[in-house]
Amino acid sequence: MGGCCLVALFLLIGPRFVLFLSWLLSWGWYAAFDSRLIAFVCWIFLPWTSLAWMYTFFHNEGQISGSYLLLVMAAVIVDVFSYASGRGSSSSGEN
Repeated sequence: MGGCCLVALFLLIGPRFVLFLSWLLSWGWYAAFDSRLIAFVCWIFLPWTSLAWMYTFFHNEGQISGSYLLLVMAAVIVDVFSYASGRGSSSSGEN
């Protein structure tokens, strides 16, 4: 049972930690976003989407097309389902 919690913790904190390290170790990480406020809000609420967006921005010259579009869409789905699954599991124990 402890391994499952460790994986869940990594999935929740992992992308935020990577975004924090990119902020700490580079100057231009926020160039992928319109403003630092948007970058901060994405760091809090959409961490997987932020990582996918940054990867796409820096590896595909800021163009979202082809497989990069699929990557960003998959990250959005992961973020949305992480919030939806947390809400569903908290109300499943009620009768």
